[in-house]
Amino acid sequence: MSSLSNTLNLAQKMLVQYCHTTIFILGTIGSLINICLFSRRNLRSNSCCIYLLSSSISAIILLSIGIIPQIYTLYRSPNPFTTISTFCKARSYLNQTSAMSCRWLLVMACIDRCFSCSTSVRIRNLSSVKTARIIVIIINIIWFILPIHMIIYANIQPPGNIACSVTNNNVDIYHRFYTIIMGGALPSLIAFISSLFIWKNFQKRTKRRILLSNNELSKRKQKRDQQVIFMLLIQVTIFIISTIPFMSFNIYSTMTQYITDKSTDRKAIEGFLKTLTELLIYFIAMSFYSNTLVSKTFRKELIKLFKCIFICSRQQNRLRITPLNTATTNNTTTLTGTTNRTDFVSMRQIIETPIKI
Repeated sequence: MSSLSNTLNLAQKMLVQYCHTTIFILGTIGSLINICLFSRRNLRSNSCCIYLLSSSISAIILLSIGIIPQIYTLYRSPNPFTTISTFCKARSYLNQTSAMSCRWLLVMACIDRCFSCSTSVRIRNLSSVKTARIIVIIINIIWFILPIHMIIYANIQPPGNIACSVTNNNVDIYHRFYTIIMGGALPSLIAFISSLFIWKNFQKRTKRRILLSNNELSKRKQKRDQQVIFMLLIQVTIFIISTIPFMSFNIYSTMTQYITDKSTDRKAIEGFLKTLTELLIYFIAMSFYSNTLVSKTFRKELIKLFKCIFICSRQQNRLRITPLNTATTNNTTTLTGTTNRTDFVSMRQIIETPIKI
């Protein structure tokens, strides 16, 4: 084996060991916080946030199914995903399902904002929380059904059990084109066109509202919707940038799959690029950090969440001390009970007070 091949194989392992691990930790933490924040009353009343909430749930599944087996392979042998057929099929299917759901929920969030920008009342009414919940269920059902071929045809690749992939040549060609079109080209194109439409209409609406709107409550809602649009546009930008290399490599891989006389160096280069482009795909799960940077409303909701957690922890500590205080005097017990009720009231106020932007 040449020095280039050795170097690239080592670089590929380091990529998984350090970069994949870092993205898994940060992405999982960020997605969990996203779920907590988008579930709060001030944000879940926005239909776009319903899609972003569901996309964050799919992102956690994607990170777990996609990255954990790669990290496990570095430290354990043999790898169950290349030695046990059931693990191979399950991982391939769940990876496809979660990745596609995550992408298309983001696309539907863009389409939802296009509906909200429409001048037609009937189309604007499609941008509602009720509609968003129905579409989320439909999207998940669709992507539980479409990748079903992975359960049937994904298997351990002979000889040597070197990988888990589609072993039927005809199904493999279908899967490659299906991944390129449905996982890369089509969602990126729809998201890009929708983003241009959203931005153009957003600028028009902002000018019109500046002239017409004097209601303080209406202004707050407008600013909240404005920042949701900013969060969405940043996520779409990250999605498109991270998808282009993955889509390009899949096109190259499809065009060269029947070349049998590839050199060792070429195979090492392709293996490294495959790992690198797959790594970029997981950046779709890093939306929490972009949301925190661009949205003031999101940051305020985050601060409120931390305050709520802090007060809950203080309340639990005081409840542990309460039995000791009860054994002293009635006055002390009354004082402790009053303090506990005050803490509950203050915690409820923090949770339910609407954000003033």
